[in-house]
Amino acid sequence: MKLAHEGVHEFLTHGIVVGDPLLPMHYATFDRLDDFQADFRTLGNTGENLVSEADGGWNPDWYVLAMTGLDDPVFIAATESPSGYPVYTAAHGAGRWDAVQIASSLMAFRRLLEALAAVSDDSTEFIRLIMAEAGLANQYWHEVIEARQEPGRLEQSLPEISTYAPADFESGDLIVIASGLHKLKVVQLVSKARGLSLKEALALAEISEFKAGSGTKLQLRQLCHRLETLGATVEFRPTDSQAGKHVQH
Repeated sequence: MKLAHEGVHEFLTHGIVVGDPLLPMHYATFDRLDDFQADFRTLGNTGENLVSEADGGWNPDWYVLAMTGLDDPVFIAATESPSGYPVYTAAHGAGRWDAVQIASSLMAFRRLLEALAAVSDDSTEFIRLIMAEAGLANQYWHEVIEARQEPGRLEQSLPEISTYAPADFESGDLIVIASGLHKLKVVQLVSKARGLSLKEALALAEISEFKAGSGTKLQLRQLCHRLETLGATVEFRPTDSQAGKHVQH
């Protein structure tokens, strides 16, 4: 692999993990870069060549350096060394590879990740740094910002409900049956509501049906509203109806 560039080595050596699922979570090592190309440049353990210059194919120049928490590749083009290796990503599982540039160079990307890691608990400063570096015109960074903002909206108040029905005080679980088109936002909202770790939250993205929260219908109404606004399909299951139904807890 012809990526003998000091910037690549430094980027991989530092391997900065901010903690947000859309950002790099797993890094290759410089001496084992080929292992990270499986299912991109080559097919699993068979070694079958997958590169293609066709539209939507994996370009022969692309090399994966890291993976996001959602298993999307973060990659560079070998021929762009003179430019300091601009950084790209592409949605995994879309049926084709459409590269989106997310940084002007590996060095710029590394510096931004370092800055974001330093303020990871301060969402306001986190967003300000991204806006200063990339702005909202870049769809990738726009989604990173949206993912950061979404969980906080759970705490916003809904309009007052003037009347209550006896069923509002029935206890049970709110179950996400289908996440819809905004799976990441749904998972992050549920993670916030349940106080899950990042690892536990990401595990939810891999299953088809999972619990968003427990309590009375009234207590879960706000969470239900937010999930449905994101396009998720949810169902309240009274405690007595849970027998015989296996749901991820």
